[in-house]
Amino acid sequence: MQAIVYNNPWEISIQEKEEPSIILPDEVIVEVRATGICGTDLSIISGEYMARPQVIIGHESAGVIVDKGAAVDNCQIGDRVIIDPTYYCGYCDNCRKGLRNHCLLKSSTEAGVSIDGTFTRYFKTTQRFIYPLADAIPYEQGAMSEPLSCVLTAVKKLQVTPFMRTAILGGGPIGLLFYLALKQYGIREGVIYEASGQRMQLIEKNDVLTDRWTMSPSFVPQKNQYDLIIDTTASLLEKSIQAIADGGKISLMGLRNNLQTINPREIADRSISIIGSIDSQDTFRHAVDLINSGQLELQKIITNEYDLHHFDAAVKDLGCDLTTRQRSNNISSLKSVIRIS
Repeated sequence: MQAIVYNNPWEISIQEKEEPSIILPDEVIVEVRATGICGTDLSIISGEYMARPQVIIGHESAGVIVDKGAAVDNCQIGDRVIIDPTYYCGYCDNCRKGLRNHCLLKSSTEAGVSIDGTFTRYFKTTQRFIYPLADAIPYEQGAMSEPLSCVLTAVKKLQVTPFMRTAILGGGPIGLLFYLALKQYGIREGVIYEASGQRMQLIEKNDVLTDRWTMSPSFVPQKNQYDLIIDTTASLLEKSIQAIADGGKISLMGLRNNLQTINPREIADRSISIIGSIDSQDTFRHAVDLINSGQLELQKIITNEYDLHHFDAAVKDLGCDLTTRQRSNNISSLKSVIRIS
């Protein structure tokens, strides 16, 4: 089977890989139909996020069950399913503390990072990590369950209330999923700051924002401006502290590397909460249920589809140019999906 393989930073190729087969009784094989391109994939490509050389990248996926072990009892061959790619063992210290997203085996079990992922035709997992995809929901929308579950984990940690003055820094897929999630919790007003004019135009063209949500191209902090700031860029913590109100909360979700300077005294003196979050922590089913409900209008966010052989063009449209080996705000898609078949 053909697959998108990470070799080294900026070195991505299509290679032939062996098809997986059932070995253990709880295993299932999913024929992947759609996989979303994640910011983590872009960071792996650019060398900002470490991955194992020769690994198949990709992890946001939905597809069809094509084979299963004798003990699998929660699905049948031919079922449409969503894949939860975040393995957890259930018995390590972190899992037993409720930190499944920090399972101690994660470094050797992370799909698309340390083990083969889903930018290919077939992916093997176990029955614990598959969920049903409703017949009416397209595969590309089902593939959004993984990033949505990550966002829901962060929202749960933040304990949001409907009247928080809210800003989302970054109008990419994670920022827009935060917008959708926060609306579910009653936040009907806020602003999304987005530096890419092209991305802002796409958001406006697709009529993504409703209620009293607005957009702005530049974040100029003012004192006591927001009660809740979601930084998906990993680069605006200093400005966020200038803008956050006393007792406010700042959520950090970005995985890009940079250094910033903050004053710890100000965090304590103003009762500011800085809350990091990664992956899904008991929120995957919530994400699946929201997507299967069809109420999120994810078709407004998923703007481009490609096949495996146009992967270079797909990531270039997201500002990640394999030819020049640079990332930029030259972005012509909100969420891009690789369709396998």
